[in-house]
Amino acid sequence: MEVEVDQPVGEVAEQIDRDQIMNDLTNNEEICFKSQQRGESDLTKQEKTDIALEIYNKSKLNFLVRFGKYLQKNQLQFFQQFTENCDESSEITIVLKEFLESVKKDGQINVRNRRFEALKQMVQEDSYFSEIEMMKRNPLLYEQLIGQYLTEEERKERHKINVDEQSTLVKVLLEGIERDDAKKKKEQQEEDEIGMMQEEEDSEDSDEFPALQPTYSQWGEFDEDRKIKSVKKSRKKITSEEQELLKEEFVSSMYQNFLDGKDEDFDYNSVDNNDKYDNTEMKEYDEEDKYFDSEEPETVTQAAEPEESEDELDIFMSALNQNPFVSQLSKDIQNL
Repeated sequence: MEVEVDQPVGEVAEQIDRDQIMNDLTNNEEICFKSQQRGESDLTKQEKTDIALEIYNKSKLNFLVRFGKYLQKNQLQFFQQFTENCDESSEITIVLKEFLESVKKDGQINVRNRRFEALKQMVQEDSYFSEIEMMKRNPLLYEQLIGQYLTEEERKERHKINVDEQSTLVKVLLEGIERDDAKKKKEQQEEDEIGMMQEEEDSEDSDEFPALQPTYSQWGEFDEDRKIKSVKKSRKKITSEEQELLKEEFVSSMYQNFLDGKDEDFDYNSVDNNDKYDNTEMKEYDEEDKYFDSEEPETVTQAAEPEESEDELDIFMSALNQNPFVSQLSKDIQNL
């Protein structure tokens, strides 16, 4: 009677992972397993598997060099077990590191492309990137670049609740709650900004007068109130062209925040892991870089001009930075 000897658990797990890798490779039509003459019949799946297994059993390094670029991150990590206690360990470590870095870079580009594709769609829908929604997400920046220059009539129009036949009491109440939340967020942003400026001033004073360390904690409330009022003080009037430049700067900043993953309440998993946002024509190209290399913020939905002589975003930013009023405005904001 023949007695079956159970395989160690580790070997069984390795075999399962290995077989899954072989299955994925043999299903990949891009891989050439064997040079064939014209007229020869295509290799069967089993023939491909036999070739791959033979290479794998003879040399893990040769297998990795030949097929590594077709493997996913988790499949590459399978070869970590061969980076120690193996004749080819040092070489496998080097090759594996290069493939993992390449996969990481490709993954980052893929995520950025998906976010950019989602951004374009949401801009067209005019909901998430509508002026009022962007204001709610960053009320202080909105006030500094746009809100403070609006007329009273424009402010009233902006805050007017759109009541129509489809509006419900719940919808109206929710909109009111969102406005209150935006107001509180703006106040918190102002307090944080004032706190940062106070720390910088204290640090500068400490550097200039190290021996003087006076504390006036009893005046803290007064100083804070004074600075908050200084933020809200009246501004100079600006032209419509300057208003448009500042609005473009705000919109561009909100676009970039989204692409950088800084929108705290947005579910990035719904985009980053969603292949519906894949642009098959630009699979290996960083679409975000393409946009910021060739488009102005307000033309995000348009295709890039292929033969532009100069980067339009650079032109826009240069005009913004060189404008005397905008430069002075920036200094005023920093000094608040």
